[in-house]
Amino acid sequence: MPRQLRTFAGLWTLRDYPAPNSEWSLDEKFAAVKAAGFEGIGGMLIPETIPLCAKYHLEYILYINADRPNWEVQLRQAVDYHPKRINIHLMDHDTTPEDAAALWIDMVNLADQLGLLIDLEIHRDTATETPEKSARIGDLYQKQTGRPVRWSLDHSHFATVKHVNPPFAPRLLNSNELTSLVRHIHFRPFNGHHAQVPATDGRGNLSPEFLLYRDFATALLQQWFETTPEDAVLYACPENGPCVSGGYGLSCFPDVWLDAIVIRDELRKIWDNLTDI
Repeated sequence: MPRQLRTFAGLWTLRDYPAPNSEWSLDEKFAAVKAAGFEGIGGMLIPETIPLCAKYHLEYILYINADRPNWEVQLRQAVDYHPKRINIHLMDHDTTPEDAAALWIDMVNLADQLGLLIDLEIHRDTATETPEKSARIGDLYQKQTGRPVRWSLDHSHFATVKHVNPPFAPRLLNSNELTSLVRHIHFRPFNGHHAQVPATDGRGNLSPEFLLYRDFATALLQQWFETTPEDAVLYACPENGPCVSGGYGLSCFPDVWLDAIVIRDELRKIWDNLTDI
Protein backbone atom coordinates (compact mmCIF):
# COMPACT_ATOMS: atom_id res chain seq x y z
CA MET A 1 0.00 0.00 0.00
CA PRO A 2 1.16 3.58 -0.57
CA ARG A 3 1.98 5.85 2.34
CA GLN A 4 -1.01 6.89 4.40
CA LEU A 5 -1.79 9.99 6.43
CA ARG A 6 -4.10 9.24 9.36
CA THR A 7 -5.16 12.38 11.20
CA PHE A 8 -6.46 12.37 14.74
CA ALA A 9 -7.82 15.08 16.98
CA GLY A 10 -6.66 15.38 20.56
CA LEU A 11 -9.17 15.40 23.38
CA TRP A 12 -6.80 18.00 24.82
CA THR A 13 -7.92 20.46 22.15
CA LEU A 14 -11.52 20.00 23.28
CA ARG A 15 -10.89 20.52 26.99
CA ASP A 16 -13.42 23.07 28.35
CA TYR A 17 -14.88 23.37 24.83
CA PRO A 18 -16.87 25.32 23.77
CA ALA A 19 -16.70 26.99 27.22
CA PRO A 20 -15.78 25.81 30.72
CA ASN A 21 -19.36 26.10 31.94
CA SER A 22 -20.83 24.32 28.92
CA GLU A 23 -18.19 21.74 28.02
CA TRP A 24 -19.26 19.06 25.57
CA SER A 25 -19.74 15.57 26.90
CA LEU A 26 -17.27 12.91 25.83
CA ASP A 27 -19.87 11.54 23.42
CA GLU A 28 -20.37 15.00 21.89
CA LYS A 29 -16.62 15.38 21.44
CA PHE A 30 -16.34 12.03 19.67
CA ALA A 31 -19.29 12.91 17.45
CA ALA A 32 -17.68 16.25 16.53
CA VAL A 33 -14.35 14.62 15.71
CA LYS A 34 -16.06 12.09 13.48
CA ALA A 35 -18.19 14.74 11.76
CA ALA A 36 -15.07 16.84 11.10
CA GLY A 37 -13.52 13.97 9.14
CA PHE A 38 -10.70 12.86 11.40
CA GLU A 39 -9.70 9.20 11.34
CA GLY A 40 -8.98 9.01 15.04
CA ILE A 41 -8.89 10.67 18.42
CA GLY A 42 -6.17 10.89 21.05
CA GLY A 43 -6.46 10.77 24.83
CA MET A 44 -5.44 9.23 28.12
CA LEU A 45 -6.54 6.01 29.80
CA ILE A 46 -10.23 6.90 29.87
CA PRO A 47 -12.37 3.72 29.94
CA GLU A 48 -15.35 5.46 28.31
CA THR A 49 -13.31 6.00 25.14
CA ILE A 50 -13.29 2.28 24.35
CA PRO A 51 -17.01 1.97 23.47
CA LEU A 52 -17.03 5.46 21.93
CA CYS A 53 -14.27 4.52 19.48
CA ALA A 54 -16.39 1.53 18.43
CA LYS A 55 -19.54 3.65 18.19
CA TYR A 56 -17.97 6.30 15.95
CA HIS A 57 -15.47 4.04 14.15
CA LEU A 58 -12.51 6.10 15.29
CA GLU A 59 -8.98 4.87 15.91
CA TYR A 60 -7.49 5.58 19.34
CA ILE A 61 -4.06 7.05 20.00
CA LEU A 62 -3.21 6.68 23.66
CA TYR A 63 -1.16 9.04 25.83
CA ILE A 64 0.73 7.86 28.90
CA ASN A 65 2.70 9.99 31.35
CA ALA A 66 5.50 7.72 32.53
CA ASP A 67 6.43 9.88 35.49
CA ARG A 68 5.06 7.52 38.10
CA PRO A 69 6.11 4.05 39.22
CA ASN A 70 2.93 2.56 37.76
CA TRP A 71 3.99 2.85 34.11
CA GLU A 72 3.93 -0.93 33.83
CA VAL A 73 0.33 -1.03 35.07
CA GLN A 74 -0.59 1.64 32.53
CA LEU A 75 0.97 -0.28 29.65
CA ARG A 76 -0.88 -3.44 30.62
CA GLN A 77 -4.14 -1.48 30.82
CA ALA A 78 -3.43 -0.05 27.38
CA VAL A 79 -4.00 -3.44 25.74
CA ASP A 80 -7.76 -3.08 26.30
CA TYR A 81 -7.82 0.15 24.28
CA HIS A 82 -6.38 -1.42 21.11
CA PRO A 83 -4.47 1.79 20.41
CA LYS A 84 -2.89 2.39 17.04
CA ARG A 85 0.03 4.08 18.78
CA ILE A 86 0.98 5.07 22.31
CA ASN A 87 2.57 8.44 22.97
CA ILE A 88 4.88 8.46 26.00
CA HIS A 89 5.89 11.47 28.10
CA LEU A 90 8.99 10.11 29.81
CA MET A 91 9.77 11.12 33.38
CA ASP A 92 10.76 14.66 34.38
CA HIS A 93 12.97 17.57 33.40
CA ASP A 94 15.62 16.52 35.92
CA THR A 95 15.72 12.85 34.90
CA THR A 96 19.18 12.00 33.64
CA PRO A 97 19.57 10.62 30.11
CA GLU A 98 21.07 7.48 31.62
CA ASP A 99 18.00 6.83 33.77
CA ALA A 100 15.67 7.75 30.92
CA ALA A 101 17.37 5.38 28.47
CA ALA A 102 17.29 2.53 30.99
CA LEU A 103 13.58 3.06 31.59
CA TRP A 104 12.87 3.32 27.87
CA ILE A 105 14.55 -0.04 27.31
CA ASP A 106 12.27 -1.60 29.94
CA MET A 107 9.18 0.08 28.47
CA VAL A 108 9.93 -1.01 24.89
CA ASN A 109 10.60 -4.57 26.01
CA LEU A 110 7.26 -4.78 27.81
CA ALA A 111 5.42 -3.04 24.95
CA ASP A 112 6.86 -5.55 22.50
CA GLN A 113 5.66 -8.41 24.69
CA LEU A 114 2.19 -6.87 24.83
CA GLY A 115 2.02 -6.13 21.11
CA LEU A 116 1.92 -2.37 21.64
CA LEU A 117 3.59 0.38 19.59
CA ILE A 118 5.05 3.07 21.85
CA ASP A 119 6.66 6.31 20.71
CA LEU A 120 8.88 8.57 22.82
CA GLU A 121 7.73 12.16 22.55
CA ILE A 122 10.07 15.13 22.61
CA HIS A 123 8.44 17.42 25.16
CA ARG A 124 9.36 20.12 27.64
CA ASP A 125 9.35 19.26 31.35
CA THR A 126 10.23 15.64 30.56
CA ALA A 127 13.48 13.76 30.08
CA THR A 128 13.47 14.78 26.39
CA GLU A 129 13.05 18.51 26.93
CA THR A 130 16.10 19.61 24.93
CA PRO A 131 17.70 18.42 21.68
CA GLU A 132 20.87 17.58 23.57
CA LYS A 133 19.14 15.40 26.19
CA SER A 134 17.05 13.66 23.55
CA ALA A 135 20.12 12.96 21.44
CA ARG A 136 21.92 11.55 24.47
CA ILE A 137 18.98 9.27 25.29
CA GLY A 138 18.91 8.12 21.68
CA ASP A 139 22.66 7.38 21.69
CA LEU A 140 22.49 5.44 24.95
CA TYR A 141 19.48 3.44 23.81
CA GLN A 142 21.08 2.50 20.50
CA LYS A 143 24.37 1.52 22.10
CA GLN A 144 22.60 -0.80 24.53
CA THR A 145 20.00 -2.29 22.17
CA GLY A 146 21.42 -1.87 18.68
CA ARG A 147 18.20 -0.08 17.67
CA PRO A 148 17.33 3.59 17.30
CA VAL A 149 14.60 5.23 19.35
CA ARG A 150 11.21 5.55 17.67
CA TRP A 151 10.26 9.16 18.34
CA SER A 152 7.00 11.04 18.48
CA LEU A 153 7.84 14.49 17.18
CA ASP A 154 6.58 17.79 18.52
CA HIS A 155 9.00 20.43 17.32
CA SER A 156 7.23 23.26 19.13
CA HIS A 157 9.16 22.33 22.28
CA PHE A 158 12.61 22.45 20.72
CA ALA A 159 11.70 25.64 18.84
CA THR A 160 10.85 27.52 22.01
CA VAL A 161 13.70 26.04 24.06
CA LYS A 162 16.14 27.23 21.40
CA HIS A 163 14.25 30.41 20.39
CA VAL A 164 14.52 29.42 16.74
CA ASN A 165 13.89 32.14 14.18
CA PRO A 166 12.19 31.43 10.83
CA PRO A 167 12.84 29.64 8.62
CA PHE A 168 12.60 26.85 11.20
CA ALA A 169 13.53 23.83 9.08
CA PRO A 170 17.32 24.34 8.81
CA ARG A 171 17.67 24.29 12.59
CA LEU A 172 15.02 21.72 13.51
CA LEU A 173 15.32 19.20 10.66
CA ASN A 174 19.03 18.50 10.74
CA SER A 175 18.84 14.72 11.05
CA ASN A 176 17.25 12.32 8.59
CA GLU A 177 17.75 9.52 11.09
CA LEU A 178 15.33 11.24 13.46
CA THR A 179 12.43 10.86 11.04
CA SER A 180 13.16 7.46 9.51
CA LEU A 181 11.24 5.51 12.18
CA VAL A 182 8.74 8.25 13.03
CA ARG A 183 5.09 7.32 12.63
CA HIS A 184 3.58 9.93 14.96
CA ILE A 185 3.90 13.71 14.64
CA HIS A 186 2.20 16.57 16.48
CA PHE A 187 1.48 19.48 14.18
CA ARG A 188 0.88 22.41 16.52
CA PRO A 189 1.78 25.76 14.93
CA PHE A 190 4.62 27.49 16.76
CA ASN A 191 7.33 30.06 16.47
CA GLY A 192 10.56 30.53 18.38
CA HIS A 193 8.92 32.20 21.36
CA HIS A 194 5.49 30.58 21.52
CA ALA A 195 4.75 26.84 21.58
CA GLN A 196 1.38 27.64 20.00
CA VAL A 197 0.31 30.34 17.57
CA PRO A 198 -3.14 30.76 16.00
CA ALA A 199 -3.69 29.14 12.63
CA THR A 200 -6.22 31.76 11.59
CA ASP A 201 -7.23 35.29 12.42
CA GLY A 202 -10.72 34.09 13.38
CA ARG A 203 -12.18 35.51 10.18
CA GLY A 204 -11.22 32.71 7.81
CA ASN A 205 -7.73 33.91 6.90
CA LEU A 206 -4.53 32.06 7.70
CA SER A 207 -2.40 33.98 10.20
CA PRO A 208 1.04 35.28 9.11
CA GLU A 209 2.60 33.17 11.87
CA PHE A 210 0.89 30.04 10.58
CA LEU A 211 2.18 30.64 7.07
CA LEU A 212 5.74 30.52 8.42
CA TYR A 213 4.89 27.35 10.33
CA ARG A 214 3.30 25.83 7.22
CA ASP A 215 6.63 26.18 5.42
CA PHE A 216 8.18 24.13 8.22
CA ALA A 217 5.42 21.51 8.10
CA THR A 218 6.00 21.17 4.36
CA ALA A 219 9.73 20.61 4.87
CA LEU A 220 9.05 18.12 7.68
CA LEU A 221 6.65 16.04 5.58
CA GLN A 222 9.06 16.20 2.65
CA GLN A 223 11.81 14.80 4.87
CA TRP A 224 9.45 12.14 6.17
CA PHE A 225 8.64 11.04 2.60
CA GLU A 226 12.34 10.87 1.77
CA THR A 227 13.30 8.73 4.77
CA THR A 228 10.43 6.27 5.25
CA PRO A 229 9.36 3.18 3.29
CA GLU A 230 6.63 3.51 0.69
CA ASP A 231 4.06 1.72 2.85
CA ALA A 232 4.62 3.82 5.99
CA VAL A 233 1.59 5.15 7.87
CA LEU A 234 1.85 8.52 9.61
CA TYR A 235 -0.45 9.37 12.51
CA ALA A 236 -0.64 13.14 12.59
CA CYS A 237 -2.27 15.30 15.24
CA PRO A 238 -3.22 18.76 13.99
CA GLU A 239 -3.70 20.47 17.30
CA ASN A 240 -4.11 23.68 19.13
CA GLY A 241 -4.49 23.53 22.86
CA PRO A 242 -7.32 24.93 24.97
CA CYS A 243 -7.44 28.57 25.92
CA VAL A 244 -6.75 29.74 29.46
CA SER A 245 -6.95 26.38 31.31
CA GLY A 246 -4.48 24.65 29.02
CA GLY A 247 -1.88 27.37 29.12
CA TYR A 248 -1.08 27.06 25.43
CA GLY A 249 -4.00 29.08 24.13
CA LEU A 250 -4.69 32.63 25.23
CA SER A 251 -8.03 34.35 25.69
CA CYS A 252 -7.42 36.38 22.51
CA PHE A 253 -7.05 33.25 20.32
CA PRO A 254 -9.71 32.30 17.76
CA ASP A 255 -11.67 29.08 18.20
CA VAL A 256 -8.99 26.42 18.76
CA TRP A 257 -11.15 23.52 17.56
CA LEU A 258 -11.92 25.22 14.27
CA ASP A 259 -8.24 26.10 13.97
CA ALA A 260 -7.33 22.42 14.46
CA ILE A 261 -9.58 21.53 11.52
CA VAL A 262 -7.88 24.20 9.41
CA ILE A 263 -4.46 22.81 10.33
CA ARG A 264 -5.64 19.33 9.32
CA ASP A 265 -6.90 20.62 5.97
CA GLU A 266 -3.61 22.39 5.27
CA LEU A 267 -1.66 19.23 6.12
CA ARG A 268 -3.74 17.24 3.68
CA LYS A 269 -3.00 19.78 0.95
CA ILE A 270 0.73 19.43 1.62
CA TRP A 271 0.41 15.64 1.66
CA ASP A 272 -1.51 15.57 -1.61
CA ASN A 273 1.12 17.77 -3.27
CA LEU A 274 3.88 15.45 -2.10
CA THR A 275 2.10 12.32 -3.33
CA ASP A 276 1.71 13.95 -6.74
CA ILE A 277 5.44 14.58 -7.10
